[in-house]
Amino acid sequence: MENLNEIHWHDSVIESVIEIPAKDQLIYNVQYPENWEQNIFVPKAITFSGYHSHAIEEMPFEGNPTILAVSVVEEIDGFTTIKLETNAGNRYITAQGLNIGVQSVSI
Repeated sequence: MENLNEIHWHDSVIESVIEIPAKDQLIYNVQYPENWEQNIFVPKAITFSGYHSHAIEEMPFEGNPTILAVSVVEEIDGFTTIKLETNAGNRYITAQGLNIGVQSVSI
């Protein structure tokens, strides 16, 4: 999965997750740490394309989960499964690609 290491995952705060089945997309709307030194966060959308599955293994949690780390679990037939470690638990996403851009909610 290209672009995985170009995204600064650590400290991104998950605001919402939107699935768009007609487009095979999963969108993570996050507050993204654009400038850590000045504590500046901006709204961004991390869009998974060729979306296959999404599993959440988190405990009950107050507030929005924060992403701590990301790692590749497996790559099979053009699909990559990644693990998002959050302060509430883990999330697993299987998709073909991803990109980061301006946050928007649209179908």
